[in-house]
Amino acid sequence: MTKPIVAPHPSPEGTPFRARPIFVGLALLGLLLVGVSPSLAEDDLDDLMGGFDDEFDVAELDELEEEIPDWLEALPFGDILYERVELSGSIAVGGVWNYLSHTAADSHGGRTDYAGLSRLDLDGFLQLDVQLPGEWQIRAEALGWYDFAYRVQGRSNYNGAVLDVYEWQVDTGEIYVTGPLHENVDLTVGRKIVNWGRSDTFRVVDVVNPLDNKEPGLVDIEDLRRPKAMLKLDATAGPWSAQLLVIPEHRYDRLPPPGSDFIPAAFATSPIGGLVPLDERSDFSGMPGFAGKIDGRFSGWDFSVYAAYVDESSRVLDVDAGPIVQSETNRFGLLGAAGNMTRGAWLLKAEIAWLSNLHLLQIDPTIMLPAPPLRVRDRDRLDTMVGLEWYGPDQLTVALEIVNRHLLDHPGDPILQDFTAQDGFESAIRVSRPFFRERLDLTLLAIGLGERLQDGGIFRASGEFELSDSWKIEGGWLVFLGGPQITVGGFDSNDRVYTELKYSF
Repeated sequence: MTKPIVAPHPSPEGTPFRARPIFVGLALLGLLLVGVSPSLAEDDLDDLMGGFDDEFDVAELDELEEEIPDWLEALPFGDILYERVELSGSIAVGGVWNYLSHTAADSHGGRTDYAGLSRLDLDGFLQLDVQLPGEWQIRAEALGWYDFAYRVQGRSNYNGAVLDVYEWQVDTGEIYVTGPLHENVDLTVGRKIVNWGRSDTFRVVDVVNPLDNKEPGLVDIEDLRRPKAMLKLDATAGPWSAQLLVIPEHRYDRLPPPGSDFIPAAFATSPIGGLVPLDERSDFSGMPGFAGKIDGRFSGWDFSVYAAYVDESSRVLDVDAGPIVQSETNRFGLLGAAGNMTRGAWLLKAEIAWLSNLHLLQIDPTIMLPAPPLRVRDRDRLDTMVGLEWYGPDQLTVALEIVNRHLLDHPGDPILQDFTAQDGFESAIRVSRPFFRERLDLTLLAIGLGERLQDGGIFRASGEFELSDSWKIEGGWLVFLGGPQITVGGFDSNDRVYTELKYSF
């Protein structure tokens, strides 16, 4: 899921509470998943899926001898390429339909209509793996897309910032070389994604990689991380392992630009609407970041401790003597821990992190318009996450996660008004289960902001069906729940349905 937006002050009393119907719907749909009887799955569905049930003797595969293609064998070093080089990837076409009529400020005094078709794109992904001597390996990934929806709807209806981010992109994924330095020590150099923590939905200790967050709520965090250039050392000794990261690249989140329908209304209609932070650049100037962790894995439980001194991946506005400038970097520190414990069909997980010198916005009422009354102050914050997962019959999984983000030294200056509340609560319920002999995976996800869910939220129902080993189709329904206009509650009219057909090779 997307990187959660810290909830602001609770809404005034009397604000309609619209989250409950969605969560009731989630509970009913969850009961539906549980309620499908095993006899139906085994009997009636056998008839539906008869085309996929052709018997095949796996032992026959042993009789098949792979042979190098003639065209490849004729090339210089063709046999080495065949044995040590592997090229894989995917091609996909997808679409998104916004079924609610809504507009967004374009940051130039006009408004853009975002009803109807909002995405019709062609995506490509390539991955090259090269096996080197001594168990070393090279991996290089490339990806890109072109969205035809902007030509269908008319490119002149969108400002340049929106077209730059959404219409087309060509980018690199992970690019690195990795291999052993010693029997128990591995080295990785290059652009890499590092997944820290235990949560599937929220980020507490997961602070290394920025996110591609231009379409909040559409996919989970695991599909949003953007790689960073780093030097990574991994060492293992029995149940213990350690990781050290040196990160010379400064890279930020890819965020919705001014003019997008994913700019909160409070920003889009304010004097700073055209200056909402957006920076997906990368550079190698300045001091590198440092991070490390130690893991211990034992029977029935595990734990990790973390430390980091890295850049915030999401920039904030900074004010210097009146004019607005964008803060290039803000270095913060982290000390954290995480752990899992299993008991039968239950999994208990937790994360805690102390973060120091975070940039947070404040409103300065002493500054008169047209200069936006914004200040930035460094604050410390304590983040905690507790989660519980249950693994039921037929691979049914139900997971609950709750996060609290507590600002220390709050409130600060009595004159300045904090943009965020002292405590931000985020909760998520996820229900998933496979059907049709694991060819169809269904997932229901509900995220609520605020201790009473008063700050908005997201509901997503999604499914992925495997047509064959190479083809799959997926789709879903994304709903935003109303709340304060400065968080995801401001996206109340951005509900949409989406689908994608993908071919992998």
